Amino acid sequence: MKGSVTKPLWRFLGMAATVLLIPTTSGVAGNDGGNPPPGTTLYEITEGVRFTGTDVTTSRDAVAVLMGTASVGTPLCPADFPMPPGLPPLVHPVTQRCTITAIGKDMVPLATGIGPVSGKFAVVVNAPGNSSAHIPDLPILTGTFEGTNDLSLAVLGGVPIGFIRGSFRVDQTGQVLPFSGTFRLPFALTASGEDLKEAEEDDQKHFYLDDNGGLIEVGDRERVLGLSPVRLEITFE
Repeated sequence: MKGSVTKPLWRFLGMAATVLLIPTTSGVAGNDGGNPPPGTTLYEITEGVRFTGTDVTTSRDAVAVLMGTASVGTPLCPADFPMPPGLPPLVHPVTQRCTITAIGKDMVPLATGIGPVSGKFAVVVNAPGNSSAHIPDLPILTGTFEGTNDLSLAVLGGVPIGFIRGSFRVDQTGQVLPFSGTFRLPFALTASGEDLKEAEEDDQKHFYLDDNGGLIEVGDRERVLGLSPVRLEITFE
């Protein structure tokens, strides 16, 4: 959807653009009905957070479960991957994407917003006996990842965006895949564009911040039980 924005929203976007050093845009970007962007996109399904420190809180530690998809031909979604008999193809024949699950943990010092992240991932298909409507749950490719989360803009400036850089290692091949990525943290605005956390739920629209300081409306297909998850867009180098 496209639309005008009010002064409170302009102040928010102005702050974001100033920190990001890129120009703002005045519209709301469409999101293709909530379909994921090309490449590899994961969504945070659940997260458990713990604040640590003696007397003074110094760190935000978290464990998150993620799920998403990768476009065919990208490193985690190889085309024509040989599958054991009786299993569905790794690449969904309609969407031309593979399903990815992951669990990760990070430690983010509140003084900098930058800290280590690590975890495990799997490329999964529907297990034998499951309905076609079932969430894919049988790992085919597995591995680990590690790197650094940079959430300094969010932690220090309140800007709902973060970055990650690291590498995946595939168990079956030993292949190491360097990557970078962008976290897009959801936020709510009223239908009139007011940045009011206290707004009534039915008067809110949920958005991600794009790379130009504009808005991406959270799509219906991106929601998890009606809630708006953190979106992680990954690019392999």
